[in-house]
Amino acid sequence: MSQQDAIEHLETFGYCLIENAIPTAQADAMAEKYFQLHQDPANRQTFQEPDAELYQTLFGVVNLDEMCWKCIAHPQVLDVVRYFLGDSARLGEACTKWVKPGAPQGGIHSDSTHDLPARLPETPWMINSIWMITDFTVENGATLVVPFSHRARRRPSEQDIAESYPVPVCGRRGSVLLWHGGTWHGQGANTTDDQHRMALNIAYYPAWWNLMREGGHQPVFPETFARMPADLQGLTRHKVAKQRADIYEF
Repeated sequence: MSQQDAIEHLETFGYCLIENAIPTAQADAMAEKYFQLHQDPANRQTFQEPDAELYQTLFGVVNLDEMCWKCIAHPQVLDVVRYFLGDSARLGEACTKWVKPGAPQGGIHSDSTHDLPARLPETPWMINSIWMITDFTVENGATLVVPFSHRARRRPSEQDIAESYPVPVCGRRGSVLLWHGGTWHGQGANTTDDQHRMALNIAYYPAWWNLMREGGHQPVFPETFARMPADLQGLTRHKVAKQRADIYEF
């Protein structure tokens, strides 16, 4: 998908899929690393839910794995992000998501809207993305999206969810799904006995967004920032600190 096609698809449907954005060999290496990170007890403290088992989110991956840096600063992704959020768009968080066999479907929701007005802004406040580090299939929990739902400009109600028809976005590992923060979406159920779905979730926000309201997001450690290439430093210089409380809490 060309840059313009991706932009038009996201603008119209609320999401777009860029296939084969990184080589499968790179995705395989990342998958091996991420399964190890999730199984390391030392990383439990930065799980979104420390006791989670079937569906796990690990924050702060930017400090744990340099392979994700190329995904964060991927030129084609950033072209789409900056079209919607402006040239000063910045990284919110990079986290990994492991959907294990037997994991139930997640709730359909819109992103970062819990304390926004009922009528959501027309201006995009977020472009989210999920990299398919393993193949995404209907059976192993591919992300579900509700096309056109970002145009409703509201959080989905129970009735909205009951009446909507979310579609799974499937793809080969190395592909990346991007969506408007207002697009209704959720994690699909993993109905398999032995297929593990791993993903890298990277969220981008405009410069005016208050990142303190995003629970669980981790800082970029100073020693990590010092090793980063200039383009990635430009996306992360706002969140350099040794601990979360230094930048996310008063």
